Amino acid sequence: MVIESCITSGGPVPTALRVVTRFGGTAMFCGKVGDDEEGRQIIRELDDDKVDTRQIVVDKQATTSHADIWIDPTDGSRTIALNTPENPWITAEQFTADSIRDCRVFFTDGRAIEASMLGLKTARKAGISTVFDAGSSRPGLYEMLPLIDYAIVSQDLGEHLDLGKLSLANHNISNSAIPLALANHLINSGAKTVIVTLGERGALWHDGNNKYVYPTFPIDAFDTTGAGDVFHGAFIHGLLQNWEVSRIITFANAAAALSCRRLSGSGGIPTLGEVEKLLQNSPV
Repeated sequence: MVIESCITSGGPVPTALRVVTRFGGTAMFCGKVGDDEEGRQIIRELDDDKVDTRQIVVDKQATTSHADIWIDPTDGSRTIALNTPENPWITAEQFTADSIRDCRVFFTDGRAIEASMLGLKTARKAGISTVFDAGSSRPGLYEMLPLIDYAIVSQDLGEHLDLGKLSLANHNISNSAIPLALANHLINSGAKTVIVTLGERGALWHDGNNKYVYPTFPIDAFDTTGAGDVFHGAFIHGLLQNWEVSRIITFANAAAALSCRRLSGSGGIPTLGEVEKLLQNSPV
């Protein structure tokens, strides 16, 4: 029986940018959509949240990616059927790198490989902080990592990279040790700082010398879709406020937890006031 349904735009970068603007910041989305209703909805909803969409390429030959998601409301778990058409990502030729030179943070999920590399190199030369999101392995990952200041990745990436088959101090890595092994692996591959999101267990922070697990906030989850995307947006908000890392990750954990109360990633984005209230009232 279907309790509730909706059709909404989403995706890691668009959702994170909507968090940034709803929390009072400014953001621009550089990407590609098809000349179809799904593409128009993405632009419309980004515009509604005051995300700058002038760098979105509308490709008349492309079809916009979409996903069908089924949610189990008893625990917020989900099943996703992703429909990704051929060549859905913006190319380096379509990406105007100069458009990011005045930004303070450049955020990418690395799927548009050539455009992401161009953006990361441009950001590095301009002294712009870079944030990277990855829930699974992708081509170009190891070329991008040396250009990443903050790699915020899902613990699932460790399984995609098959870290369980590596050895650590001549012992096989257990499942419980995979997040730390993943963080070490990404640090050794060039990332300056790694945050591994652990779902209901919080987030692991590692800068190559120090590490710490920041606990999450207990919540009655209805839909966990997009919680990681909200985490990214809240993390970027903290960077823009020049907060210390402990405050940033605690804030991002709170925002991500609150996002699970409602249907869909974008529909679950909490207000800044809701996040602040949770932080004030929680012992975490």
